[in-house]
Amino acid sequence: MKKLFILLLFILPVLVLARNVLVFPNADIYYPEGYEDLAVYIGNTFESIRQEAIDLIGNDPGRINIVLLEKGTDTNGIAFPFNHKTIHIYLWPSDAALSTRMNVSNPYRQLLIHEFTHIIHLTYTTGLPAFISRVLLGTELLSPQNLSPFIEGVTVFAESTNYLSEGRLNNPLWGKELAYQNYAAGVFPELAYVLATSREDYRGGALYYNYMAAFYDYLVRRFGIDAVKNFHREISGKLLPVIGTITSAKNAFGATLDDLYNDWEKEVALRSTTYATLTEIKIIENGQIIDMAGTGDGVVFSYVRNGEASAWVGAYDRGLGEINDDGFDTRLSDFGAISIKWKDGSTYLMTSVAERGRVSREIWQQRSAVNVRLLDKGEISAFDVFNGKLVTAVYNKKEGISTIYFDKMEVLRLPWLVRDMIIMEDGSYVMLLSRNGINGAIGFFGDGEFKIILDDPYMKGRGIDVRNGLVVYTAAYEAEYMDAFAVDLSTGEICRLTEGANLEKAVLSEDYIYGYGQSRLAKGMSIYRFDYSIVPYEVKEVESDSFDPAESEYEMGDYLKKSFLHFVNPVLRTPLVEYDGKDFSLGFLFLNMSLDGEHSLTVNPSFNFGTLKPSLTVQYNGRIIGGIDLALDLNLGKTDLPLGSAAISTELFQMPINPSTRFRSSVTLQIDTSGDLSMKVPLSLGGNIFKLTLNPGFKLTAGKIGLILSLDALFVPTLETLVEIGMGFDEELYWYAGGAQVLFRIDRGWSPLLFFKEVGLGAKVLGKNLIFDGALAYLFMNIGTTIGLGDLYPKIGLSYFDGKFGFYFSIDGTP
Repeated sequence: MKKLFILLLFILPVLVLARNVLVFPNADIYYPEGYEDLAVYIGNTFESIRQEAIDLIGNDPGRINIVLLEKGTDTNGIAFPFNHKTIHIYLWPSDAALSTRMNVSNPYRQLLIHEFTHIIHLTYTTGLPAFISRVLLGTELLSPQNLSPFIEGVTVFAESTNYLSEGRLNNPLWGKELAYQNYAAGVFPELAYVLATSREDYRGGALYYNYMAAFYDYLVRRFGIDAVKNFHREISGKLLPVIGTITSAKNAFGATLDDLYNDWEKEVALRSTTYATLTEIKIIENGQIIDMAGTGDGVVFSYVRNGEASAWVGAYDRGLGEINDDGFDTRLSDFGAISIKWKDGSTYLMTSVAERGRVSREIWQQRSAVNVRLLDKGEISAFDVFNGKLVTAVYNKKEGISTIYFDKMEVLRLPWLVRDMIIMEDGSYVMLLSRNGINGAIGFFGDGEFKIILDDPYMKGRGIDVRNGLVVYTAAYEAEYMDAFAVDLSTGEICRLTEGANLEKAVLSEDYIYGYGQSRLAKGMSIYRFDYSIVPYEVKEVESDSFDPAESEYEMGDYLKKSFLHFVNPVLRTPLVEYDGKDFSLGFLFLNMSLDGEHSLTVNPSFNFGTLKPSLTVQYNGRIIGGIDLALDLNLGKTDLPLGSAAISTELFQMPINPSTRFRSSVTLQIDTSGDLSMKVPLSLGGNIFKLTLNPGFKLTAGKIGLILSLDALFVPTLETLVEIGMGFDEELYWYAGGAQVLFRIDRGWSPLLFFKEVGLGAKVLGKNLIFDGALAYLFMNIGTTIGLGDLYPKIGLSYFDGKFGFYFSIDGTP
């Protein structure tokens, strides 16, 4: 029975993932049923870009695994060097805001070269670190490259080498030009701040990704690619963190990275002088503008603001706003949206939601802040409203086909991804489209005929507007800028609307041109307004992105065999030595992972000396069919633990209240061989800046049933303030209340290690039954690590327990 249980733990992850595999010369491509054609294309694409990526770093990692995952409308790619060099590719292409901010010409090529560069870089280990990591521990987890400052910088640089309209460095909104405009606004960050990956900053990952890629690009331009490759080679053999980075930079470049970053800042300062001050009518301080739509006499827009509470508990200030031509500014609601439209006095929103491991889109109509209704849900890439009827574009990832539906009736099928669309007064369709090689084409459908109006390969913005027969869009026709242009639907002639701007999207009113982009006056993004002007413009012709991967030989592989061998091959194996004051024990820890990363197995045999007996602990954790999470434990020779235990949990349902607030419920059931049983059914109501959780349940221990009940509330009155209160019952009543408040920011650091962020005041009181039990009052500091270890919060203050005051000190992960 015990052997069968252990065998089941190894086989279950394989049986759950019914997949197929193609064996290419340098990669195994795992894919779900129905995606063979896409798997072949991805395999050919990988073989075509493989050597190019290797040449940028100087390390050949050998064969890899590429796993295609169908996660609904989730767009992503993830590299797992330690999981036997495995890459995950989520199959939904970049759309909405990501279509512009990722700057994608060929989505799978960009994902592959980005993630494969991670594999190349993070497996580049030599010397003593290679012996310790690979020989002694059997893992890639301890590569010195994991502490490199360029983990994402080198990959964004690599993805930007393909084509002029691909890669974040080639993006005039979020590439090098982000640094230029930030400098003009006086918010250019120091290196330590960039490396601290500040979630409280509106630029978020763009600091660690885009800024470091721009700095990396500077090093390549100044010293050459061979010097940068020498930096990677130097750091590959350095055992000590921080010191290894410092000495590697000096050996490769003759200076520290701090000094070189300061040199780059001087270049940025010079380039920033070319960015003139424009009319910014609305600045979202420390925030992003996500989308904008015209109302005829102004614009509505969606935005999200960051603050310290964003790093503490993931709270953001989201909302919809409106500005008219007279400059009157109104906040419409606290609803976030990835796309918005305005029709007949209503604002329509598209939001993204995650349920049971899948992501989908919801379309909402907002007449007022309290009058909203859900219109549709699904794998929707774009939408509009015509005569009160919803029009949607649904993308089929298997076929690469978009289907346009008018009030649920099929209208048109296109071999394109529809990024945006507008239905004109006569019922014809204007669409912003993308597919491999075209980062934004403009299509027209009317009178039963579809045609492409504009298909140059330059990067385009995230959406379009239509007025008086002109289709308004933004494009990177000129280096370092993203201006507004218009194409005439009848003649195809192109006109310029703005000059010297960097706009993600532009729309027209009767008298003005509106657009949004990085602020040149403050930290955040702004809505710009320009006087209406239109000048004929001729687009400079460039060579098209005609990437067509060469066909490689491949064959069908044995999925069950390959996935089983992958899972039984540990990603970590390490010896463990323990001493309890009397006896020694020698043990081993083996960690195994499935190809998709959703199943793990930990095996811990222990061979004891003295009076202790040998023992074996086996733990399995995985997500099985339908988003159900399963945990199984087996304990042999552990007299203080039950022989076996099992836990199962799943999300029961979600109920949206409005676009920003949802009611959720889940269930967790635990049982073990001693007869103990427990069950919890948490119910939560959460929004942008609050969360309420009721957690009822029961437990059966030694034949006795006990009730479990807790109620917890979290509020963020401002993005600098956190309040938590709660109470519960578990054998006895308990309660607590606490909070944190920012006092001031330090904003100083040392790039190889730490960055000191905010200082704040925190407090907490606790009690049991109706009796006061104790209290804490303390100052805290947020210290961001620059080597990928996250934020640390050292706390120092006073405690009061048992009627006595005491000194309080701790280091936590939250304030």
